[in-house]
Amino acid sequence: MSLAKQNNYDDPLDSIEMIASLNDWTFERSGKEISIIAKGKWADYQISISWLDNFQGLSLVCGFDLRFNKSFENKILLLVSSINSRLWLGHFDIWLKEGLVLYRNTSFFEKNRTSYKYIETMINDALDSCDRFFPAFQYVLWAGKSSEEALSSVLFETRGEA
Repeated sequence: MSLAKQNNYDDPLDSIEMIASLNDWTFERSGKEISIIAKGKWADYQISISWLDNFQGLSLVCGFDLRFNKSFENKILLLVSSINSRLWLGHFDIWLKEGLVLYRNTSFFEKNRTSYKYIETMINDALDSCDRFFPAFQYVLWAGKSSEEALSSVLFETRGEA
């Protein structure tokens, strides 16, 4: 029997703590929020997940150490727009004043009817999205590529065998 079937926590934050523990991620719980540091392919990701009582849902924000200045603003805006049109769940968000790019996702469900597997999928999707598109942000900021060039470089998939 899988861990997801064995553990049906009433509090979704308990599930998040279990997921963080099983992945050996550093985490801290404070009230209705859990902060996690998760190692990705390209960076360490700072994940904040909050239970929102008034909306009956979880809010996930995933940040990474990648800042941009005003001169890159338009390229980053174009890149984020192009990336978001390809995502099914969640989206990348920009904090212009701080020069930050973040991944965000919010899901609504009853607090005592959360699924461990759904929460795990939500977290993994955030990490997968950040890992997949982080290099595109680097290509724009560090290699001077256009948003189109950066995106096409990370969307390139190799198929078949050599």
